[in-house]
Amino acid sequence: MSIIDKKGKLFGKLNIIDLIAIVLIVAVVVLLGAKLMGGQNIGLAGEGQPVVYTVKVDGVEKEVYEFIQDELEKGPCQLTASSQMLDGYVTAVDGVLVEDTEATLREFPAIGVTGVEYSEAGTYDLVFTIEATVKDNLTSELGTQEIRVGKSHIVKTTTFELENGTILSCERLGKQ
Repeated sequence: MSIIDKKGKLFGKLNIIDLIAIVLIVAVVVLLGAKLMGGQNIGLAGEGQPVVYTVKVDGVEKEVYEFIQDELEKGPCQLTASSQMLDGYVTAVDGVLVEDTEATLREFPAIGVTGVEYSEAGTYDLVFTIEATVKDNLTSELGTQEIRVGKSHIVKTTTFELENGTILSCERLGKQ
């Protein structure tokens, strides 16, 4: 008795093309079920990793800085993105008062852009410390933003949001 007969049927009962279709359907159902039930990423991206990173935001008004300090005295502020709470918290903020109006020339030769940023006298340059867990070790994404030194970053919590930040440092904790 051969495994595939002259008519192309497996063990004389099942067509091989039908068998392949059944295996593919079962595989898709298992993957979708695991994704929906587990709510976790499936694949080789990793288990996630805790990180501590700092973000600098220039030219913040005194009242905003004081509000953020008051919020942090109550405890860490949870990060949000796209109406979702993230596994990340602003744990500290340090501010430096800008004494005189400062102009900083920023050049981006790769895209052919040069611009000037101003920090007005009486505003604060802030550095936020953020503790988070990135779910995907390959892309280092937290919500909709990648955590990489030098990238622009929005610091957004349930009570405040500051744009035009720049990630200054990033330390991965635990196993890599």
